[in-house]
Amino acid sequence: MEDGSRNRRAFQRERKENSVKYSRLDSDEYYDARLVDMGEGGLCMETRSPLRTGEIIYLQLLNLHPEKPGLAAHRSFQGRVRWTRDLGCTDRTRYGIGVQYTRPVSHP
Repeated sequence: MEDGSRNRRAFQRERKENSVKYSRLDSDEYYDARLVDMGEGGLCMETRSPLRTGEIIYLQLLNLHPEKPGLAAHRSFQGRVRWTRDLGCTDRTRYGIGVQYTRPVSHP
């Protein structure tokens, strides 16, 4: 049981609750999501629709750095969906989505 309880992430995650917009590859349509946590290797977000494992998506993290003016407050990433989990919400459908960055994350 010890192996199953270990954190398999290569990077630590920091809890954040920001708005996220995401888009599937080759699509101009963006959907709303909620950021749960993030680190240097990836992030976790909640969506209303499931995403396929392995799917490449684009992410816009809104107001990630509110202390910075204008566009510097936002960050955009490309990532691969590593997992999707039904969170079992009874009042509305919600999914947890794990995303691994496919490009290095730039730091402001």
